[in-house]
Formats: sequence, structure tokens, C-alpha cells
Amino acid sequence: MKITSIKTPIFYEGDSLFDFLLNNLPMIEDNDIVVITSKIVALSEHRVCDTKNKEKIIFKESKKVIETPWALLTLTNDGWIINAGVDESNANDKIILLPKNSFKTAEVLQKKLKKHFSLKKLGILITDTRSVPLRVGTIGRALGYAGFLPIKSYIGKPDIFGRKSRITISNIADALASTAVLTMGEGDEKTPISLIKNPPVIFTSKPLSKKMKCLAFPSEKDIFSKVFTYTENESHKKSKKNQRNHKR
Repeated sequence: MKITSIKTPIFYEGDSLFDFLLNNLPMIEDNDIVVITSKIVALSEHRVCDTKNKEKIIFKESKKVIETPWALLTLTNDGWIINAGVDESNANDKIILLPKNSFKTAEVLQKKLKKHFSLKKLGILITDTRSVPLRVGTIGRALGYAGFLPIKSYIGKPDIFGRKSRITISNIADALASTAVLTMGEGDEKTPISLIKNPPVIFTSKPLSKKMKCLAFPSEKDIFSKVFTYTENESHKKSKKNQRNHKR
């Protein structure tokens, strides 16, 4: 597998994403994956707001919000993330929200690029970054994808000593996103797209099922659910206590 990040001009709000890809991508071939940062996808959709509305927008984009001393921990359709993905970096004194529907965008771009380059197998991967509990820094994550299977299940398969796995599932989409984001950077690199050659994935020409389009785990099945439940309860107690003290 080889990943090449691609330096481009600055992408501005309202620019055509498809034209931008055609103008900056090298010749792509069958079995390639085109990686695109979610920021330019959002810019193409005019998902940009004034910074003074940041907190209001974060609450609007979230199902649940837990306040922390550093940022808002938010629950979205894609799991727990910081500030609902709302970002001020490389936003020219504004804030950029996450794209409306990264999976739909990935599907549309895949069809257009396959047709333009006369390809049979092509993957699209839209990336974002996330923080991992109790780990320093951020890593890439898959926000949307098309053209390849995002997971590989080892359930029921033996390891090298014959022990069968009960729960192991490899998250291929997030692993590729992390590697791609590493090459693309998160500062002033101006490399919002990259190209993955010979990725270890299974390509598919069929639309992905609804189940395959969601890598977020239901909270009731998640191993960390008790941590978040405890945090929510403690946050609620603190809020109620502050209200009582304020009334006094």
C-alpha cells in the first residue's frame, strides 16, 4: 500500500468539489482510494458559520452534550466527539461544521470519478479527526466512504493457535483514515486530498448497506457506556448543585 498526499491551492467556500478533484488529482486507476478531508467537503456545501454562534451550533448539531473544562463532549450520529466536529482551524476567522451527509457525497463522487476515468473499482474516503479517551493528540477517522467494505470480521475465525475469536472486528475505514490523515497533516500543509494505491480492502461496485454505513456502536452495547453514563450523571449533579447555590 502506498499513500501520496497531494498539495493543492486553497479550497474556498462554494467551490466545486468535483472540479477541484479533477484539477488536482493525478491519473487514478482501478483499485485506488481517493481520500478527501471533510473540511473541503463542508466548504463546498457552505457549512460555514460565524464564530459568535459556535456554542449554539454545537448544541444544535448534538444529541447530548457534556461540559468539560476544555471543550464540549458531544454525542452525534457518529458517536462521541469534541464540539460536534465544529472546527475553527483553517476556517479564516469562521467555523466549519461537518458535512451534511458524507456517505452520499462519497457515493456521488465515486460514480462521477469512475465514469470520468473509466474505472471499475474505486474507493472514496472522507476523513475527519478525533480525540481518543486517555490518549494524547488526535487521529484520523472515517466520516464517509464508498466503493469498499469498511470492516473485516474475525468472529469465529481461528488465531495462530486455533483459538476462535468472539468479538474481534477490524475497522478498516478508520485505519485507512488515520494513515491518510498522517500524510495529509492538520496544519498549513495544504494537502486536503491524498491517493491510496493498492489498499488492503475488498472493493465493491454495489451500494453499501445501511449497516455498513455506520461505524458508531449503540451506547447500550458499547464497552465504555458505563463511563459516559457516570460522567453524564456527575455532570447533571454538578449542574443541579450550581443551580441551588445560585438561588441562595
